[in-house]
Amino acid sequence: MEQQPRKTENVLVLVKQLVAEFIKLIYQHYLLLKKELSENVAKFGKSIVLITASLIIGYVGLIFVGILAIYMLSQVIPSWIALLLVTFIYIGVPIFMFIYGVNTIKKNLKKPEKFMEEFRKTGEETEKWLKDMNTKK
Repeated sequence: MEQQPRKTENVLVLVKQLVAEFIKLIYQHYLLLKKELSENVAKFGKSIVLITASLIIGYVGLIFVGILAIYMLSQVIPSWIALLLVTFIYIGVPIFMFIYGVNTIKKNLKKPEKFMEEFRKTGEETEKWLKDMNTKK
């Protein structure tokens, strides 16, 4: 008669351990996701700063260095050609910086797929663990 309550107690202990381990696993993945998301937010912030800086630097460069280059070139070639040449050069630099910043953001946007892959793996591991628990009975 005493065998039945012990088996029930053992099953209850195993179920409690199973639930505790599962909750611990989910919490650890939550912490990992939170950490990775905060790192991505920092990367996005840096990319936005990079884009903004590229626009400001491009504008200031066009004004100050462009004027000097136009003046220097106008000593050798006609002023309108010097103006056209310098304008094309100094517009190209900020465009390149802007494209680089946008591409950095695009790369970071693709990383959430990695999180979904990790959760899928966790689900598979949990399923395997539960199956192993069932086969041990």
